[in-house]
Amino acid sequence: MFTAVQNANKALRVGLLAVLVALSGCASLPSQDTETAYYETAQEYLEKRNYSMAVERLTALRDRFPFGRYADASALDLMYAYYGMNDFANALVEADRFTRLNSEHPDVDYAWFVRSMSYYELFLTNRGILGKADPAKRSAEQGQKAFRALSQFTARYPDSRYRPEALDAMVILKDALARHELVVADYYIRREAWIAAAERAKTVVEHYPGVTAVGDALVVLIEAYDALDMPTDRSLVLSRLTNDYPDHPTLRNGEYQPPRFAEDRWWVKALTLGLTS
Repeated sequence: MFTAVQNANKALRVGLLAVLVALSGCASLPSQDTETAYYETAQEYLEKRNYSMAVERLTALRDRFPFGRYADASALDLMYAYYGMNDFANALVEADRFTRLNSEHPDVDYAWFVRSMSYYELFLTNRGILGKADPAKRSAEQGQKAFRALSQFTARYPDSRYRPEALDAMVILKDALARHELVVADYYIRREAWIAAAERAKTVVEHYPGVTAVGDALVVLIEAYDALDMPTDRSLVLSRLTNDYPDHPTLRNGEYQPPRFAEDRWWVKALTLGLTS
């Protein structure tokens, strides 16, 4: 998703530079200590993707000229530079600050976009399925926070040119949250805590309709109801799996074949790209 933020920033900087050049008129070439020199050097670093040096220069510009003509432009660039460094926490801080202080700025939607995408990246780079702690002790709270931020952005700016990228991120995030629930379900399956596993699977089916993980959640429910001796519920879920997911790996020639959870965990590996152990 960095490409989306990068393309958005490039378009933004082209427009801002055009305005700033027009405002500067025919001023003489700046010395190394002028506001313009700081900003132009930062732009050079951004073009070279030297984000750490861009952050250093933009921060110095803000400290030295906090109310200068480049204040807004440099603030937008600073959040982008942090994002480019994968420092999503600081990108979020800068985006939050901009939205609070510049609510009427013509490019404030870009700041809201970076804010929501920073939440998104913070979840993806530190999500539960990649951690080492027990999955049942992890929380999808950060992912839910990211989803809320993206939803808020898309609702607030329905005509923003960044909205399509945000919607794409929401689809990915929704699937990731569903997959998180199934990894936790697997944790419970291995401990034969079938009621807890079934609850996690129900969360996927009820709250994340349409994601690819729903078929696997139905399999968890089938196995849980089988273990809990609930044949009626098992039959209902199996019918749904057969009707809605006829190509699911557990269905061979229309016949249900129970997954080998303990042996190869195919369904969890498929969901987590094999990153669980």
